[in-house]
Amino acid sequence: MDSHSVITFLSLAFGLGIIHALDADHVIVMSNLIGQKSSLHQSLKYCARWALGHGAVLLVIGFSVFILGLTIPVELSVYAEHGVGAVLIFLGVWVFWDLRRNNAHLHFHQHDDLPHHAHWHQHHRHHHSKQSHNADTHKHRHSALMIGVLHGTAGSAPLLALIPLTQIGSPWLGIAYLALFAIGVLFSMLLFGGALSRAIHWLQRFGDKVITLFRATVAGGSLVLGCYLLLGSHS
Repeated sequence: MDSHSVITFLSLAFGLGIIHALDADHVIVMSNLIGQKSSLHQSLKYCARWALGHGAVLLVIGFSVFILGLTIPVELSVYAEHGVGAVLIFLGVWVFWDLRRNNAHLHFHQHDDLPHHAHWHQHHRHHHSKQSHNADTHKHRHSALMIGVLHGTAGSAPLLALIPLTQIGSPWLGIAYLALFAIGVLFSMLLFGGALSRAIHWLQRFGDKVITLFRATVAGGSLVLGCYLLLGSHS
């Protein structure tokens, strides 16, 4: 490949990484992790760790295939996709459990001669310590890294199949392609995480009801997509 073709090839990798980061399962996972009123700093950390896990496993698999000449079984990607589905289901259930733990629910009341109507109540448990909150944040950061590894493994087979190694001539150029793809994923996910964190911060002015509704909607989508990935993989 001449220099112009190499630049085009690597630019394509970066652009595809930007698009790939916004796949539905990626967005839903990170929305679940960020949705609990995370600060901008925490949100960016979650996204960075997810993207680093995603990119690292792609580079390891790419090095194994392009440089060491190993064959990665297709089943690895399939099993990882099953794992992604299971994680999505787990996150959906976890968010609903967390909402239930914080007693986010509807109460029905009747005042004088007015008909029954609903009020939204969210009772916060103030006995949760700062140490407990910090522990949850720490777990989320590690979870983001491991979920990124799982996502990267699930998408490794289709991505490697798109790299025309016989045409580019150098296996190291294939590694560079994967590296720039990973950088594109990181860039895009950081933008998404920052935008989502700002959006959640803006929604907070409307009260806990709106945040709870947002989290419940994302959790529901997580359950649906997780079931689809698990069942669709078997069909």
